[in-house]
Amino acid sequence: MTNITILYDGENVTAFKVSGHSGYGTSGNDIVCAAISAITQNACVAICEVLKINASVKIDEESGFLSLVLPKNLNKEKNNQAQTILKAMQKSLEYVQNDYKKYVKVEVQNEI
Repeated sequence: MTNITILYDGENVTAFKVSGHSGYGTSGNDIVCAAISAITQNACVAICEVLKINASVKIDEESGFLSLVLPKNLNKEKNNQAQTILKAMQKSLEYVQNDYKKYVKVEVQNEI
């Protein structure tokens, strides 16, 4: 199963973490894993390369791990743009979860 955790501080997404392989199909033929990868990697590219936000990104393809943490000092405009991307990512992942509940779990947590 792929576990996805999305962290919030109030109304703002501050980070997300993806871990594990879905187990829906064999490596290279797993459409659930491919969907999750495409959605989350697109969010990373949009934030880091398009918006030029210096987010902390960690990837371990072998274990199926990806995380992104936004910097704390974002100006309002960049933060609003990042929030649009991250909340769209969350909705897309929730749609995948709805169709493949045995293979994907999306969890939202508030930072303490």
